[in-house]
Amino acid sequence: MTLPATADATEPVTAADEQIGVNGAIAAALTRAVGSMQALYVVLVIVGAWMALATWGPLHSLDPYPFSFLLFLDNVVQLVLCLVILVGQRVLGMAADRRAEQTYENAEAIFARISRIQAHLDRHDQALSRGVSLLESSPHPWIERHKVQSPPRALDQQIGVNGRIAAWLTERMGSMWAVYLAAVTQIIWTSTAAFGVQHFDPYPFAFMSFLSTLVQLIFMIVIMVGQGVLERAGDRRAEQTYLNGEAILHECRRMEARLTAQDRLIESLSGFTTGEIVEDLARAIHEVEGQGGWEQLTDGGRESLLARARGLGEQLAAAGYVMVPAFDPAVTVTFADDEAELLARLEHERFAAVDGAAPWEELTDDARAQALAAARRLSTVLGRAGMQAVRDVRRLDGAGVDDFTADEWANFDRAMMAAGVLVALAVGTVDSEEMFELVKKLREASIGHPRRFIREVTAASTFETGLRPSTTYADYEAPALATIRSASATVAAKAPDELESFHAFLLEIAEAVAGANQEGGTFGLGAQRRTPEEARAIEAIRAAISD
Repeated sequence: MTLPATADATEPVTAADEQIGVNGAIAAALTRAVGSMQALYVVLVIVGAWMALATWGPLHSLDPYPFSFLLFLDNVVQLVLCLVILVGQRVLGMAADRRAEQTYENAEAIFARISRIQAHLDRHDQALSRGVSLLESSPHPWIERHKVQSPPRALDQQIGVNGRIAAWLTERMGSMWAVYLAAVTQIIWTSTAAFGVQHFDPYPFAFMSFLSTLVQLIFMIVIMVGQGVLERAGDRRAEQTYLNGEAILHECRRMEARLTAQDRLIESLSGFTTGEIVEDLARAIHEVEGQGGWEQLTDGGRESLLARARGLGEQLAAAGYVMVPAFDPAVTVTFADDEAELLARLEHERFAAVDGAAPWEELTDDARAQALAAARRLSTVLGRAGMQAVRDVRRLDGAGVDDFTADEWANFDRAMMAAGVLVALAVGTVDSEEMFELVKKLREASIGHPRRFIREVTAASTFETGLRPSTTYADYEAPALATIRSASATVAAKAPDELESFHAFLLEIAEAVAGANQEGGTFGLGAQRRTPEEARAIEAIRAAISD
């Protein structure tokens, strides 16, 4: 079955994605700078100091109680911040709309795949039960409704004349150009009054304060309208997400029930088929060893051969082979000496557990030779029964945990963590986004990496960094690179076939951490995914694995 491709792999939509261009970067920088408790403390200190100096200090002549000029400055700042809030609200709305579209597309891809899987299971039903479906149930009704229902967007919640007016105000005022206009207007107004160009509103600019207060009142109401719009859109998204999850859970239960029904049939068929195969193998063993006709055997003799046939699958698996129906007579297996000895010993141990024979180590040379000869004839036995042995490629997917000591295995983990942490420290400290990207990279590799060595070493990671709050890049660099060199040397010595993939994975970790977030720049301007310091750290890792 060919499953439909899912939507192109994309990063999750974030509000930062909507902050495009210089104006967006400035708005983001203002929001980060002002939207913090530190900014609140600074404002309280400045206002308190101004009031104290204007009451008892040198500012008394400039702005005595009731602090008219301070009130004017407060109004100027509040007006600008109201506009910045509107900008942020627009950014959140756009990001939320894009998330809704992304969620909608992902849900459609999931539902399409579920439909294909259900169709595939239906074909299994027909094959297993001669055209009769093993489970009669309907798809969840939301799956069909979802196809014709558009993703919920904030724009859709702006209903009626009032909603459209609020949307128009938010669209016009929720931009950095409105912020610039407000700032420039107030600068011109105060400058013309200071230089005597206009005498209508002299210092302390009471009329400008009045206008600013009036505009702020209007903007605050518009902001509250916008909050209501975002809340309604959020409720619709939550409802749609809930229904998506409910539909997926319903379909999973349908598939589970169908697979359970199929299991009952498969177990019945498997029992019948296995019984036939075991008897065929027992007959083949009897024929290859030239012990006469099957019908001439006593019941005890037949049961002994059947028990021997039943153990063949596990014995072959222990030697690194699987038993499958014959598919290519030209593919024959010649067991190596150690494999033949293992098969012979396992068969003798099975026999000794039943009949109390002497242990393998106590057998005579002739008895061992006979057992080895019987093991080497297994390829012929399997062929007579319509089966053949093929090497289990899963056991040949490179080195694994059993090929290294516990200390070496732990050192691989330290090397992987060092590759990520070193890059993160290159720009100061290790932040949560960088650690998330590092852990995510290791988790993904533990499931989907093509090399067994990488899968197992990442699956065993403890995610320990060994960092202290005071650790700097200079402190960490030398021991980190030494750990990476040590781990590379171990892989080169014990599993040279894994060295290239191990080196490549260390660099993948470093690249992932470097791209975890935007850094550098001033107030968000000029920020980049990878700074020169991170690039130098990556090159240091590259040099370490090349030594």
